[in-house]
Amino acid sequence: MSERDVNHWLIHHAALNAPASLSERLEEEWLADLAARPSAMSRLRFALGCCWATRVIARELGASTVAATGSVTGDKLVVAHLDHSGFFSRRSITFLLVVAIHIALLYGLMTGLTPTIIKVITSPLQTRMLPQPHPRELPPVPPRPVITTPKIEVPTPEFPTWNDSDETRDIAVQPPGTPPMPPATPPHDVNRVQGGPGKGFPATDDFYPSAAKRMEEQGTTTVRVCVDPSGRLTSDPAAVQTSGSARLDQGAIQLAKAGSGHYRATTEDGRPVNSCYSFRVRFELRN
Repeated sequence: MSERDVNHWLIHHAALNAPASLSERLEEEWLADLAARPSAMSRLRFALGCCWATRVIARELGASTVAATGSVTGDKLVVAHLDHSGFFSRRSITFLLVVAIHIALLYGLMTGLTPTIIKVITSPLQTRMLPQPHPRELPPVPPRPVITTPKIEVPTPEFPTWNDSDETRDIAVQPPGTPPMPPATPPHDVNRVQGGPGKGFPATDDFYPSAAKRMEEQGTTTVRVCVDPSGRLTSDPAAVQTSGSARLDQGAIQLAKAGSGHYRATTEDGRPVNSCYSFRVRFELRN
């Protein structure tokens, strides 16, 4: 914004504060008087005086006083007001001073009239060399310890020498007072009798699958079972050799499960023991 725009804005603002009937006429006369000012500072003072006059008159004298003095222009309006008012209120003076300071600073920034606040350092820069720090004396390094490896001497074992006359000496001779060792008992052969299906075992025909009978399937399945001394199963039976038909193998496993408690336990020297063994289940059609 240029200096001319600032002055025009101040006059326009001052005219707006005047009564509506005089606003347009005052603005035209003030602009004409502003153009006749020779310097920028006088034009700024004139614009500030217009703002000051209209504000004070409108506040203290009212619109009637402004209408009576409507023909007065520029500085004449300010003088007429000063003659009639006599003094200004402290609040009006403070407000006008604040407005004037702000406008002056704004004008100075636009026209480049502000003082230079940057201080140039004229004296040359001086460099100073700092003294080097003295090295700190370190304590003397202790001598390195001498490590001596201890010498380990292993005594040579002494073995007794045998003469030819000692070859017939009995090495197994026991010292006197020790009872003689009993003769070793020869190993005993255990008489083991393998168990199998016993008394009351279910019949094979009762577990012959009906579908296998209709399809005339026949065969033999080998089933392995584990039995306790009382003849009961200790685990589920399993088919270890198939008959070629899954239905026949499943029927043999069902038969082995149903026979739990009717197995003959394996015996060792006549004593029943836990054991696992296999037996065959044959499925065949009869005419």
